[in-house]
Amino acid sequence: MFSRHGEKPSESGTPFGVDQHGEKDDHALSVRGWQRAGALAGLFQMNASAKYPGVVKPGVIYATAPSSQSHSTREFNTAEPLAMALGLEVNTDFEHGHEHKLAKHVLEQSENALVVWHHGEIPEALSFFTISNIADVPKEWPQERFDLIWVLTKSSEVDDYLFTSVNQQLLSGDLPS
Repeated sequence: MFSRHGEKPSESGTPFGVDQHGEKDDHALSVRGWQRAGALAGLFQMNASAKYPGVVKPGVIYATAPSSQSHSTREFNTAEPLAMALGLEVNTDFEHGHEHKLAKHVLEQSENALVVWHHGEIPEALSFFTISNIADVPKEWPQERFDLIWVLTKSSEVDDYLFTSVNQQLLSGDLPS
């Protein structure tokens, strides 16, 4: 499962980014982003449902590591509430630009994985998976959408995945299915 981080601060003015202590931080989530992170923690702990096809409790969680090129902590901020609720550590071993290493690591896991990543590189990360309905995979993550989960469901008969885009429908203003 792939998700973009929660909402980010405005490029100019409000809403500001804030860290987990409420202090202004331009590299962290906005208040709405923190709300989304909490709502996602609840969603990923639920049992599978028809409303969220393929969305399951992860056994491993990845988030983009902050780096000298990208100081953002938003991916980690989004993943951490769920990881804490599940008693997991967030794997931040992979930076932007290392989607091939991330995908290789995910493919080696036997557990369900959640990847919280920068939206611009999620399509690149998916390119390293064998996807049976590759034509359905968007070339870009929609710029203004923070309310999606891209799901790869492993086929039981062959070594490929089926792509599905799932609307989160967690906060007011999220788009319906």
